[in-house]
Amino acid sequence: MQSSINSYDDLITILEQEFSLCSDMVTLLQKEKDVIVGLDTEALDNHLREKELVAAKISVCEEARARMLQSLGMPNKTLTEVAAAAGNDYADHLSSIASRFKSIATSIAELNTLNSLLIEKSLFYIRSSRNFLNTFGINPKPRISMEA
Repeated sequence: MQSSINSYDDLITILEQEFSLCSDMVTLLQKEKDVIVGLDTEALDNHLREKELVAAKISVCEEARARMLQSLGMPNKTLTEVAAAAGNDYADHLSSIASRFKSIATSIAELNTLNSLLIEKSLFYIRSSRNFLNTFGINPKPRISMEA
């Protein structure tokens, strides 16, 4: 039983780390709007590197969480399911974490959707400007890939 208790404690530690990283991602996604609208390629490049770093750390936490769930005999279970199966000492805390993850996942999805729309709009304006210049025989050299 003691190893199960330690495993739940370890799982909670991993989940809290992962949640903190997801909070960092929300902050980055909120800042991304200004970076996109600013059309500063260097700032955008730096911002994307920061996002990739946070995403990689989240991935490491996800892998650790999966291993922990495997060791608890609950592979592929949701946090809500794990909370329901956990003892009284852990059920409430795990349920709270599950609720917080649902909320932050919704925030991340909404911010990603908003930023995607801003990127599409920016690309439309860039393409329109480029086409306008092309009508006058001006062919600006692209500084970043337009294929995305």
